[in-house]
Amino acid sequence: MENVSGVPQLVLQPRGSAKDRGPQNYKRSVERGIRLRDVAAELGPDLKPLAALYPDGVARFWGSTPTSQVNNYKARALRDRWVGDDVLFYADTTFYARARILHLLHNPAVAKRIWGADDDGRTWEHMMALGDVERLEQPVPAAPILRQFGLSVPLRSLTLVSAAEYATIQPLLVAAGMTRRGSDTTASPKMTRKRLFKALEQLVDACRGYDGDPTARRLPLTALWSIGQIASGDGHSAEPQHLRSGLDSIIERYGVAVSRPGGAESSGRLPDNGLREVVASELWAVDPSGFHGRQGSNPGAVDADAPLVGFASAVTALLGDPETRGRAVAVLSSSLPADIDQAAFLAEVGLAGYNSASGVLDAGDTTGSEMGDQGPARRRTVYTERIIRSSAIAEKVKRLHGHRCQVCETRLATRYGYYSEAAHIKGLGRPHEGSDRMDNVLCLCPNHHAQFDAFAIYIDSDLAVRWTVSGDKISELRLHAEHPIDPDNLQHHRRFCGRGD
Repeated sequence: MENVSGVPQLVLQPRGSAKDRGPQNYKRSVERGIRLRDVAAELGPDLKPLAALYPDGVARFWGSTPTSQVNNYKARALRDRWVGDDVLFYADTTFYARARILHLLHNPAVAKRIWGADDDGRTWEHMMALGDVERLEQPVPAAPILRQFGLSVPLRSLTLVSAAEYATIQPLLVAAGMTRRGSDTTASPKMTRKRLFKALEQLVDACRGYDGDPTARRLPLTALWSIGQIASGDGHSAEPQHLRSGLDSIIERYGVAVSRPGGAESSGRLPDNGLREVVASELWAVDPSGFHGRQGSNPGAVDADAPLVGFASAVTALLGDPETRGRAVAVLSSSLPADIDQAAFLAEVGLAGYNSASGVLDAGDTTGSEMGDQGPARRRTVYTERIIRSSAIAEKVKRLHGHRCQVCETRLATRYGYYSEAAHIKGLGRPHEGSDRMDNVLCLCPNHHAQFDAFAIYIDSDLAVRWTVSGDKISELRLHAEHPIDPDNLQHHRRFCGRGD
């Protein structure tokens, strides 16, 4: 069962007896916690997300030994639990404490370092990192709850309970002093542009951290495809099978087919690494399993039996704004694999022009005055489908600056005079739809024009020219009293560079 609604499932977790060192291990790793620095060497790539989850450097861990079975209670719980699910601890015929899963990891080295091994030489390698623990002053008798779920008494195995079943025991837990869990208390805070870009940056970081994982390749492809659906105005209103077919085609062309039978990718489950958090995050509204293939004839495609992957409605609403969408495309494009032609891929998913400050021209655009207008630049269709710009405006800007680049002061001499280029800040093509006016034009040398157009450089709110990747300052934009610059146009360009306001 998948936690696709944002309402947590419930993991019933036996603490273990004194013989298994259960009380001792629980007190050490859950109540007191484990200092991350003490297990940093063994944590490897899990250290970074855990350090973010535990700013004080002390993590709460619990773990389970492996099972050789494939479909018993324990195997299903290990396979189907997710970040965001709740864990209810069981001991001495009662349920006595609860915590939320913040991170999942499979790490025998860390487990052995924390808990050692049992009498059979196994360690508790299937690990959970937990949030704050709610301990009941009056433990809840377990027998009625277990019988309600159709389970044997006493609880002998790690067991997963569905979100719907979990809801049926909420009154018992609340009466015993626990807070209510569910859609009323687990809903994410209001989605804002700031929260959106933080989530997108976490996705990009996770993909970079696990670049050998096929899921890390498919995530940005799927996210950009979803943005393309929004940009086209289609959203997700078409039939699910039709949409799934379109995404299948993209994954098949650009994704990585699963090549390890029986591995994490072919089993339909995400590996226990930082990708789980970004797949199960507030960005998405439906089944995260659609991000990776399951067993079948087309393992690189979305699972045909899973609900279609898509953005949450609040995310979709924010991405309806072209500038927000442009910044999101810029952020996500940085995580595309190096072997993918970004311009071709973006065009294929409906985002042509998002990688260029000039944009692209739609076929069928018509001609208008060659002088600047107050609205979007007018166009006419010619054999090369060029936007008709006002040469008078471009020449006036270049003349005011004496053909000196506003970024580097370069003045290119030619046989008959000097050469410079007029660069539109907010491109005249789709999706920018800028105006052909003086306050939307810069005088640049060819090098800085190319870099500005490719979003390699941007101009901040203080008119400093900076490198997009590093943010390092290159120069101050030189101004002219008769050449105003519209700050809204500069802001538009920054957003398409992936930079904030």
